[in-house]
Amino acid sequence: MCFSTTETGTYLRLAKMPRGPTLYFKVEKYCLCKDVAASQRRPHSPGTEYLSPPLVVLNNMQSDERHLKLTDVMIQNLFPAIDVDTVKLQQCRRVVLFRRDPETGEFDLRHYVVNVKAAGLTKGVRKILRRPKLPDLSKYQDISEYVMGGGGASDSEADDMDDSRVEIQAGQKAIEGHHGARPTKEAEEAAVKLTEVGPRMRLSLLKIEDGFCQGEVLYHSQVSKDPVEVAARRAEMNKRKADKEARKQQQRENVQKKKHPRVSSTGSDADDSDTGEGHPMDSVKGGDGLWSDDDDDVAYYKQQVGEEPEAGTFRHAKKARVENKKGGGSGKDRGPKGGEKAKKTIAEEIAHRKMLKTKREKQKAKKRIKSKKK
Repeated sequence: MCFSTTETGTYLRLAKMPRGPTLYFKVEKYCLCKDVAASQRRPHSPGTEYLSPPLVVLNNMQSDERHLKLTDVMIQNLFPAIDVDTVKLQQCRRVVLFRRDPETGEFDLRHYVVNVKAAGLTKGVRKILRRPKLPDLSKYQDISEYVMGGGGASDSEADDMDDSRVEIQAGQKAIEGHHGARPTKEAEEAAVKLTEVGPRMRLSLLKIEDGFCQGEVLYHSQVSKDPVEVAARRAEMNKRKADKEARKQQQRENVQKKKHPRVSSTGSDADDSDTGEGHPMDSVKGGDGLWSDDDDDVAYYKQQVGEEPEAGTFRHAKKARVENKKGGGSGKDRGPKGGEKAKKTIAEEIAHRKMLKTKREKQKAKKRIKSKKK
């Protein structure tokens, strides 16, 4: 599920991973959860109802049209499936409603929370049961005045209707109490109420694609094509898919070649590339077929550039190669390289430290003599 916004409006993409299909909707109208809560006198506070999947209710979704059938299946699989035989009544805490307007073809989305309360009770008694503590009865002569007067409840709180009552079997946890759903000791009636928590959306279906955000267009609400154009488009898509598979196969072969490099052969069937024939650097190869450090740099430069090199260009490199062949160096002991120091023995290190200590003591004595004279 992905939302996007453009200059023309807000859009919703509903896709199934990894191969599609993808449904494109345009959001005609929407209302956020905070706006729904602001319009209610007693908004619902979120709790543990989001830990279980909701009940999906579809209205006016039955049709023989292909795109509506596909939309119906996609919406049904949008949430985890519920096993009716093993589901517990206390887990049915939310309801998601999808309604299709048969006249305009638009889809309405609503989200509710299920509240199950004890039925057959007046507003005053229900208010006493809902509160953890007893209410203030100081302004009443008798508790009957509080109960018959509604317990201070507003007129906007509707009474339980007959069609909203259900029977709860003994031992089931469905009716809400102070500390969650309480188990019923015996069969009793309960009133089921839906509290909207949002969001609200009105969607219009634009198009359906075969793949994941790509592929052949199965349905489009604004563009219609004849069978010839559809066949040409399908052939183009098949060609692209075949080219893509060919590129993937070539990449896999290249990877296998890198993992298992070819071993050079010494037999008569050896490849020409193993002998180095046709290489641009064949002219400067040694006699043994390997690159040699004893090549004549001046001759190579003259062959490649076409003129004699400047005087002294290869003098240093040639001199270094000659010295390396003779055994290295000019016969002089230059000592360690720059930045390196000769290692000292333990006795030399101790004598050096004693000398430094004596030198520091003499300097301190001179400073003390100068300070006394001042």
